[in-house]
Amino acid sequence: MYRYELGIVDTRNIIKTLKEDFNYDFKNYALTFFKRRVENIIRLYNLKDTEGFLRKLKSDREFIEIFLKEICIESTEMFRDPSMWRVLREELLPKLLANTSSFKIWFPEVSSGEELFSLNILLKQLHFLDKVRIIASSISTKKIADIKKGKFLARKVEVNDANYKRIFSQGELSDYYKVDGDFGYWDADLVKDVEFKVDKISFDDYPKGVKFIIFRNHMIYFNQILQERCMKMLNNSMVPGGHLIIGNNEKIDYWNSDKDYVLVNAGESIYKKKLT
Repeated sequence: MYRYELGIVDTRNIIKTLKEDFNYDFKNYALTFFKRRVENIIRLYNLKDTEGFLRKLKSDREFIEIFLKEICIESTEMFRDPSMWRVLREELLPKLLANTSSFKIWFPEVSSGEELFSLNILLKQLHFLDKVRIIASSISTKKIADIKKGKFLARKVEVNDANYKRIFSQGELSDYYKVDGDFGYWDADLVKDVEFKVDKISFDDYPKGVKFIIFRNHMIYFNQILQERCMKMLNNSMVPGGHLIIGNNEKIDYWNSDKDYVLVNAGESIYKKKLT
């Protein structure tokens, strides 16, 4: 099957158009990642080439929202990396939530919702769900709408169920979803109290007073400039003593990061913001 490939000049022209016409700045995304996602959008929507993509973008006001949904970095499964979720269940969350009445958690990019639903199931199991305020951000209004519906592909059931059993000795993940044909649907009550926010890539409008941030496997798709800008924003968002989880293939590495954070779990990339 024919696969259209973007050239560097075409890719930069698309980034320029997105900034000038829609005020979305993708110039500091990893170029290979951005190029691959746009190529996939061109193929999915039968746009043939760069000119077709740009023409659709400029002529169809709804297409920018479709683009933002498709460009989002997807989570692939529930309770991905079960060992990390075991650390949260057995060590970190019971310690942090045992004696608090106010605890703010933030997902800076909620992706396709698997981590949000995974966390809320874990909090429900620990009887902490009513103790937390969860904020979930995304650049895509369509992505947020899909997450609120709780819809997912039924083909993910087997791996999702297997991950759940690696963490919990009792109950079934199916207690929290139902399957109807090719799709499954999470219990909507799991996210009914989540505060969803539409945020642009600039990270200007971030929440304050956050105690726990989950931002796994996103910064690998940013260049160094955007990684450092993002880390500064995350640091400003968190209270001293707050915790940040990033991906296993990511690390906090900027000029004064050792003054800002202490690594508390190297295997799961869990960091704590220093008190002073």
